[in-house]
Amino acid sequence: MEYGYFDDQAREYVITNPKTPVKWVNYVGTLAFGGFVDHTGGSQLCRGDPALNRITKYIPQMPASDFKGETAYVRVRAPGAPAAEAVVVSPYWHPCMAEFTRFECRVGMYYNRWVTETAGLRFEVLAFIPIGGGEFVRRYRITNTGSSPVEAELFPAAEWSHFDALKQLTNADWVPQTMQSRAVSLPEGRVALAAAAFMKKDTAVNVLTANVPAVSWETDRKRFLGDNEYGSWKDPLSLRSERLSGRDALGETRWRYSSSPPSPSPPEPRARSSRPSPRWTAPGPFPPRPPALPTPPR
Repeated sequence: MEYGYFDDQAREYVITNPKTPVKWVNYVGTLAFGGFVDHTGGSQLCRGDPALNRITKYIPQMPASDFKGETAYVRVRAPGAPAAEAVVVSPYWHPCMAEFTRFECRVGMYYNRWVTETAGLRFEVLAFIPIGGGEFVRRYRITNTGSSPVEAELFPAAEWSHFDALKQLTNADWVPQTMQSRAVSLPEGRVALAAAAFMKKDTAVNVLTANVPAVSWETDRKRFLGDNEYGSWKDPLSLRSERLSGRDALGETRWRYSSSPPSPSPPEPRARSSRPSPRWTAPGPFPPRPPALPTPPR
């Protein structure tokens, strides 16, 4: 069984079969801010001491098929079709594990690049931490490779971790109750999703944002997966609705976030879309939240 090859000219290892015997991880960043990203799209990030300053929830002891840390969904539909008729895929192997007509994960020196094709779309993703930076950037480019226009909506998604890695694993009662997440207003109509344990909400807040405005978002895992959390990461039930709830998770027992940029105009065949770049940052205490979302039409 072959899983990939070395591209000597590009100085990359190219994974072409995502079902590798073990996860292929690549370290990014520095000791001050960094972690690793794996070939399925998952990531574990931390700031400083990885035992005491975890950001994303990545449990390597769980099965390889489990969602770990971070991913993205893309909802694809014909122009004007309802969300319930859309197809939900991912640029990555996880969590949808759909069949790709093309899969490449290029593991470089402190960065990963993906080129994947499914559902009539080509996805090109670059994941890296800028030199000396305190944010993890994922740059997305989506191309329609079919002959008909489609609407494609991008939902970057991740699960936060409690900052104390050992408590995250050993205290199943108290730890979930400490986590809070809320939306934050940014210039030009953009929104960031901020999360922290309540005891660090004024000193150590982690943030996900993008360079385009968000139409809707979710901060709670139970609402995002749907059906009292019997929905799955592979098929989140909330993506069958036109919009996510736009509600904060403050004082609740579970947490989750996802955000989506506005739906672009139907692209011409093979036309390139804009490139939203989700970023992780650590800005400090919670700023004011944005206005409530309007109720979508039925």
